[in-house]
Amino acid sequence: MQFEVTHLDNKIKQVKLIGRLDLKGTNEIDDAFSFAVGSSKAPTLIDMSEVEFIASIGMQMLISNTRSLARRSSKLVLLNPTPLVREALVTAGFESLIPMYDDFDTACADLQTALVE
Repeated sequence: MQFEVTHLDNKIKQVKLIGRLDLKGTNEIDDAFSFAVGSSKAPTLIDMSEVEFIASIGMQMLISNTRSLARRSSKLVLLNPTPLVREALVTAGFESLIPMYDDFDTACADLQTALVE
């Protein structure tokens, strides 16, 4: 599992996840991901377009970082989860916890509200 962090011009942090968020993959990136995402105040866009699989431990990592950002009056959204990953997230009820978008501009527009508030 890998991730790449990009700081966009609009003060949004984009994190691209690549691989499998199963036990092994999540353990490989959990600390570094949490430091990059959850220790910041920047609204964060998580690009899920290259995540092949997500297990409950991967979901927990996302929830934990969403909560960390919320405590700092910021937010996290998911972009382009693959069909298998989207199905798992919807089944787990993630739509009510973390917004999911298929469109980059719409996701960024949602995150811009965290910069204003």
